[in-house]
Amino acid sequence: MKVTLWMATSLNGIIARKNNEEDFISHDSWLAWLEAIRKSGCLVWGRKTYEIVKTWPKEYFEDIKGVYTITISSDKDYKLESGFNLANSPEDAIEKLRKKGFTEMIVTGGSRINASFAKLGLIDEVVLNIEPDIIGEGIPIFNPEVFDLKLELIQMEKSKGNTIQLHYKVIK
Repeated sequence: MKVTLWMATSLNGIIARKNNEEDFISHDSWLAWLEAIRKSGCLVWGRKTYEIVKTWPKEYFEDIKGVYTITISSDKDYKLESGFNLANSPEDAIEKLRKKGFTEMIVTGGSRINASFAKLGLIDEVVLNIEPDIIGEGIPIFNPEVFDLKLELIQMEKSKGNTIQLHYKVIK
């Protein structure tokens, strides 16, 4: 299973403000993210990200309709809305997606889930949409954990706006 970590971030690695707002993330990043998850057919995120997404306007859910979505929570009894699927660990998410016939997946936050995949050595590629903002305080891409990801740049491109997309392969 090819695992791609796909995140939009400020120039200094913040994925959301302390209050979980992502107001600095551009529409270009949203469209690029939608293209990536539609291509893979699935996405994985954590419980906190799922809870934040549930507060979004309903039209955003139309955009991800048809994408198989897994929420990771250590609570085996965590209740999800219809159309969302539960896994209890990164390995459990990968196994469930394999059984469904997926060969690649997009991991898309939050910082704890990102760090969990990194710590286990499960990430094969990293795609970062870098927004032209520096956010003084917020949630980082990775929760502080002990791990290293050695990366090799595959591609770099600029969007129509001012967003830069960096695409890396993880050297294992």
